Amino acid sequence: MFGFVVGTLCLVGFVKVWRHRGWRGSGWHGRRFGRRGHWALYRAFQELDTSPGQEKAIREAVGDLRRSFETLGPQLDDTRREVASALRNDEFDVLGVEASFDRQTTEVGRLRTVVAATLAKIHDALDPDQRRRLARLIEVGAAC
Repeated sequence: MFGFVVGTLCLVGFVKVWRHRGWRGSGWHGRRFGRRGHWALYRAFQELDTSPGQEKAIREAVGDLRRSFETLGPQLDDTRREVASALRNDEFDVLGVEASFDRQTTEVGRLRTVVAATLAKIHDALDPDQRRRLARLIEVGAAC
């Protein structure tokens, strides 16, 4: 049970950091990347030498993924509040916290399928050499 709590809290922290990271201003080659900071995506496009059509397909797939993750944010906030409430009470509400984690598990399961579908779309958009380069970037954790 303790490992599940720690894992969930790590997930909450990751999503918070992911949602609130942002880079304002212009980046690579004077392009403006907007509020969310798409600099990593443009860096990948540069490394993979993608065509405009490939970039459009990948941007759409990543946009779908981001929209799916945005639905997780409010649920994570609810879980955080429910855990805080359970700790605040005189008696710990084990069932309430477990129900909250069950909702998170269901949502993360749904997101797994979205991530897999997004990766499949990206795979289809790239040629074999670009796939190999992308796999290498992911494997070594390329600093963008």
